[in-house]
Amino acid sequence: MDYILGVDGGGSTCRAAIATADGRLLGRGKAGPANIYSDPTASLSSILHASKLACEDAGLTLDALHQSFAVLGLAGANAHNDPDGVAQNLPFAAVQVVSDTLIALEGAHGTDDGVIGILGTGSNFMARKDNQHLYLGGWGFHCGDQGSGARMGERALEEALLAHDGLRSLCPLTEHILRQFEDDPRKLSEFARTAKPRDFGEFMPIILIYAKQQSRLALDIVEEGTTYVASALRLLSEEGRLPIALLGGLSHAYDAFLPPDLKKIIIPAKNDALRGALSMAERENAQYS
Repeated sequence: MDYILGVDGGGSTCRAAIATADGRLLGRGKAGPANIYSDPTASLSSILHASKLACEDAGLTLDALHQSFAVLGLAGANAHNDPDGVAQNLPFAAVQVVSDTLIALEGAHGTDDGVIGILGTGSNFMARKDNQHLYLGGWGFHCGDQGSGARMGERALEEALLAHDGLRSLCPLTEHILRQFEDDPRKLSEFARTAKPRDFGEFMPIILIYAKQQSRLALDIVEEGTTYVASALRLLSEEGRLPIALLGGLSHAYDAFLPPDLKKIIIPAKNDALRGALSMAERENAQYS
């Protein structure tokens, strides 16, 4: 194909980049959430919108999409039963759907062995060793994503309702959350009934503020998430034998809570997930042609 396109579709944001076949970046675009498992329709809409904006940014017409080999790294792709089938509705000449974890691993470590943890609205992990890939987590908000902003945000709202009902003592965090809903538990419950993972994740900055102030509930929530994250990283790194890169909006927040043995093997990512998607697209396009 004349062009390659990389997409990094997460639970909150979708980013796209279009480049020449040899990897020279031409333009970028950004749109809304693109979790293909929790909301396939919205995911396709975000992918298309971000791709169109990337073409506009590059000064290309939308015909360029029909001449592109696209690698789509999407949240939820590992849990969806037919992500490639869904993506066939997009206008690319050829498309490969992979998990957003795989493009993040490619960006962080290139083709080298290593581990990544993506910590943001959701959470998932991946390791590469001797050309073998091992996934961990990323099974979605309802049954997975432990250590994510969404799960910790939901827990904080649950604790606020328990405190309102007198089953927990009120604390600074639960008082703050209840005030946001005008001390009306019905408003909080209605919010939670229709909330998406990203909506719950928006409470994570508040949790972190109170955790830094040593508020017990906030610390408990963060420490519970940290225990899960540390267990996943130890398993995939083979007890510290593989380097780890932490990615996502919560990656720096976890720096303050992870144990010292893991901190010693954390390294900066070489590139981001979007560059990882483009690198994969460049390789796959060369083989395709």
